[in-house]
Amino acid sequence: MTYHPDYGKPLGEETTVWFAYDAESLFFAFRCLDSRSDRIKASVSARDKIRPDDWVCINLDTFNDQQSLYAFYVNPLGIQGDSRFEGGSEDYTIDVVWYSAGRIDPAGYSIEIRIPFKSVRLSDGDPVTMGVIFERMINRLSQSGTTPALDPRHGENFLTQTRPLVLAGIRHYRLVEFLPSLTLARNRASEAGRLTGDPLKPELGLTAKVGLTSRLVLDAAVNPDFSQVEADAGQVDFNQRYALFYDETRPFFLEGLEKFNFGAGESDGILGEVVHTRTIVDPAFGLKLNGNLGRRDMIASIFALDALPDGAARDYDGAGVLRYKRALAHDGFVGGFVTDRERADGFNRVAGIDGQIRLAPPSLLSFYAFGSVTRDGSPADTREGHAAAVNYSYTTRDWMVGLLAQDIGRSFETETGYLTRNGLTRLKAGVGRIFYP
Repeated sequence: MTYHPDYGKPLGEETTVWFAYDAESLFFAFRCLDSRSDRIKASVSARDKIRPDDWVCINLDTFNDQQSLYAFYVNPLGIQGDSRFEGGSEDYTIDVVWYSAGRIDPAGYSIEIRIPFKSVRLSDGDPVTMGVIFERMINRLSQSGTTPALDPRHGENFLTQTRPLVLAGIRHYRLVEFLPSLTLARNRASEAGRLTGDPLKPELGLTAKVGLTSRLVLDAAVNPDFSQVEADAGQVDFNQRYALFYDETRPFFLEGLEKFNFGAGESDGILGEVVHTRTIVDPAFGLKLNGNLGRRDMIASIFALDALPDGAARDYDGAGVLRYKRALAHDGFVGGFVTDRERADGFNRVAGIDGQIRLAPPSLLSFYAFGSVTRDGSPADTREGHAAAVNYSYTTRDWMVGLLAQDIGRSFETETGYLTRNGLTRLKAGVGRIFYP
């Protein structure tokens, strides 16, 4: 049944989904009939760039705790997109190892998918229960539909409307990965018509990942090599009041990145991120721990020594982050952050709480309150600031209501996050009535 543009209508074309599994993988097959197969929209595009196409999606809550989802998108040619949804935000920077194939024919298109259990995080024990929602987008009809059907009284809230998927006899893996690297570099220059250069300089590096449990992962990196990461898309810094934002793409930081999403952050736009790992520019050494300590307790932490350019007062700055979350009923949670950036001439520290509470199926209350302390040089040059927000949203088939109160002090600073401006107080309110002609 559809949820866009309206709820509860039959999807314009028939879709059939098959599911199977063995000890190592999940298998899905989609048969998507289309009476106008010549109008199926499918492009050979980069990963995660297929949303303008026709596609199918598997939304998978691997812990069945209504806190987070993996989303696996595939277009009719088998091109993939994947994401993690948590804390009200969908993060497309994650790249899971999984397999897909697609083919268009005169009656529509077919898709096959395999998701290895070693590529996702899941609960211990036997059997394992996951939550799932299947989704299809028909581009030419501007229709999106799911099974199970979304309840219009709940709105587009996937986390609380999944269907249980019970898996018995699956294999649980002890995650161990080691990625050593060797880089050889030589700088050359032309002087007086002669080519001169430094001696060949070798650099060793290591990135490792160990699953302490099936839910908790420890990452470590020593002089990691990020040369395999694709270059950032170009942006023009023209008449901007704040620094440009670049997504994280480095493998060491991607695991569990969605756990740094915070309450009221999805509607903020000012305090974009409490933890923006791109502020750690050149880690010489790093440790990262993230995952679930139990069914309801989650943790994410980072410690890194960030190498500074030649000529700086010292070789490294220290960066530390600690994030804790406690799951509440439905998709609610409460938690907090502590971040620290230690410099030669001072420091920046941020601490506070955040959360979201599901008041009713269509109603969500989210909030955050953070304080910062920044010192440059002597203790006399110390600044303290605050940032706080409360956001209420109500979404059903017919109504959309949003209320936001926010205050960011003039002295609030975060050197581990992404802040577009401070010294701002605002109230926002909006009511929308949705019509279906």
